Parts: sequence; C-alpha cells; structure tokens
Amino acid sequence: MSSYIRLEILLFFRAFETGVGMLVVYRLTDMLKRRLFCDRMWNSTVDILYWLLAGLLLFTALYQCNYGRIRFFMLAGVAFGGIFANFVLNRLLFLVKRCKISSYRHTKRRLWCNRRGRRFEKVKKEKK
Repeated sequence: MSSYIRLEILLFFRAFETGVGMLVVYRLTDMLKRRLFCDRMWNSTVDILYWLLAGLLLFTALYQCNYGRIRFFMLAGVAFGGIFANFVLNRLLFLVKRCKISSYRHTKRRLWCNRRGRRFEKVKKEKK
C-alpha cells in the first residue's frame, strides 16, 4: 500500500472521529439546552454558536491535515462518524432508559401493594 493511500485512510478515520466528536458535543449541548433554557431565543443562540464553532473546528482540521482541500471522502467520514455515534448513543440510552423504567415499575408496584394492603386494613377497622 502506498504512503499516499495510507495518508488518505488516516484522514478518513480522523474525519470519522471528528464526526463522532461533533455529535457527542451536540448531544451534550442539546441536553443542557433542555435543562437550562426554556426560551426559543436562547436555544437558537446556543445552536448558532455550536454550528459556528463546529464549522471553525472542522475547517481548522481540514486545513491542518489536507491543506484546505475539501475531499468527498472526508465529508463522508464526518457524516459516517455522526451516524455511527448516533446509533451507538441511541443503543446505550435505550438500555439506560429501559433500566430506569423497569426499576420505576418495580418500586411503584411495591409501593402500590403496600398502600393497597393499608387501605384494606383501614376498611376492616372501620367496619368493626
């Protein structure tokens, strides 16, 4: 394998990593927006700042690695990295949400059984 092809493969994987990083950071900012800001103006401002910084960092990475030449495989690497990270994060979050739901149901069922027993005891005491 020639050194040029090896360099192109390394650039693709670096673009893939950049796509993963961009999606993870976007997910974190989205989570923070939901927790902190209720106003549309703040959400839009945070989105604009994210995309400006992401574009600047992506351009900087392109310029350092490939002298500013935009190649299709690098754009594809960023896209595939984002898609891959989205798939993995959705799978992980599904497992976390599933555990939360099952633990919630388990505790809810336990509390409901205890309350129901108390209600019947009160009814029996009132009848006597």
